[in-house]
Amino acid sequence: MKSPVPSLLLLGLAWAVPGQDRPAAPPWPKVHPELVRALAGTKSPDSRLRVWVVFRDKGFSGESELRKAMAETRSGLGESCLRRRAKVLDETALVQYEDLPLAKDYAEAARTRVKAVRAESRWRNALSVEASPAEVESLASLPFVAEISPVKGFRRTGEDVTAEVFRWPRGPLYGPAFRQIDQLNVRPLHTAGLSGRGVRVCLLDVGFRKNHQVFRFGRVVAERDFVLKDNDVQRNPNDPGDYSDAHGTATWSLLGGMAPGLLVGPAFGADFILGKTEDERSETPIEEDYWAAGVEWAESLGADVISSSLGYTDWYQFKDMDGKTAVTTRAANRAAALGVVIVNAAGNDRRTAWGHIIAPADGPDVIAVGAVDDDGRISSFSSPGPTADGRTKPEVCALGVRNFVAASSATSGDSSYGWGNGTSYATPLVAGVVALLLEAHPDWTPKQVREALLATADRSGAPNNDYGWGVVNAAAAVLYSPPKSRRE
Repeated sequence: MKSPVPSLLLLGLAWAVPGQDRPAAPPWPKVHPELVRALAGTKSPDSRLRVWVVFRDKGFSGESELRKAMAETRSGLGESCLRRRAKVLDETALVQYEDLPLAKDYAEAARTRVKAVRAESRWRNALSVEASPAEVESLASLPFVAEISPVKGFRRTGEDVTAEVFRWPRGPLYGPAFRQIDQLNVRPLHTAGLSGRGVRVCLLDVGFRKNHQVFRFGRVVAERDFVLKDNDVQRNPNDPGDYSDAHGTATWSLLGGMAPGLLVGPAFGADFILGKTEDERSETPIEEDYWAAGVEWAESLGADVISSSLGYTDWYQFKDMDGKTAVTTRAANRAAALGVVIVNAAGNDRRTAWGHIIAPADGPDVIAVGAVDDDGRISSFSSPGPTADGRTKPEVCALGVRNFVAASSATSGDSSYGWGNGTSYATPLVAGVVALLLEAHPDWTPKQVREALLATADRSGAPNNDYGWGVVNAAAAVLYSPPKSRRE
């Protein structure tokens, strides 16, 4: 089966006739060089390789079948998703070719040849699977398989997850969290009544301790565990091993926690979408396939903001940090093109052998966040720019040294707090500010939000690859007047 190649990927516009004006097809399938090397180094025929199986097309046999699928796909998207897309797309383009599901017969044929299917990506037109070397060879023989490539990952540095558990006495409204709120000049927005109400914010992380007192007022509208494939992001007895939820609990508390006198996040009134996309049961890398699946899921649910304190470098080289190569970066770019503001940690690799920002922070429309201390000085670990193609990164900074966070461990209770370091903890603070800006300006596009943040940050006059445009100033950003054009 062959699908017609769209001359424009817009519902309601002309489509190319199947077989005509099609560029010469490269040899199919293509096995990625990294995977070839991995296969060569595999000693056991029973080894499990995590790979992307990318299909050649969506499997439609004609224009009428294609149009029907486009209409069905549109009906499956929620109104909040369509409204957000309408900020950046024409009405006829709200649903695009990439949104269409995988061809059922392609997917089924691939499933029958592998040990396990891990994730699915409509946007990439691919399945992520676990396969033996022989199964990879079998997949490569399928005529509709365009490419087989390794699933890449990232090992987070230790500074990202340090939190000592203790209990703190009550104090004024923000308690020990005052520093991280005040540095970003968020208090005037709270005083004006802004809290992120009506804005959908997705966090992609490890599990989340939903019962913690800091989330007592939080409204969760959707949750999904992409690792264990269920709809519960909280650690529970059914999760094997010590399935930690400490990191996700901390990042959510920084963004949207509300425990008066202890910890208040910038966007405590937002609606939350929680995705568990990281597996902490072992020392294996955090893998990009779960993250990409999480972004597609959150976008379809109408997320306005995605806050991610994860990143991916394994098997990538610095030259791949060009804003268009990494799978997660490409997923982030597409989500931004559909109206989602993507806020991602720059990384904690300043002093490591890697020494650069991490994907998807390299994306041109991703707001990469660096970490500073109380005095606004760049931290010793915050990853510097530029990108491989020379763009300044990060975009902005927030407190990432001794942040006050909600704590979670096997022994801590639902009212414990601690301290954490890392760009992981600076990121949700900026994402919370973004939610406040979108509450005040619901028509702002991701580009307009980005411009408002950058133009009003404390180093906007002289951006560099340590601080970007500097520490965010929420009160100034909300008063900024970006260009009025919806589509830039």
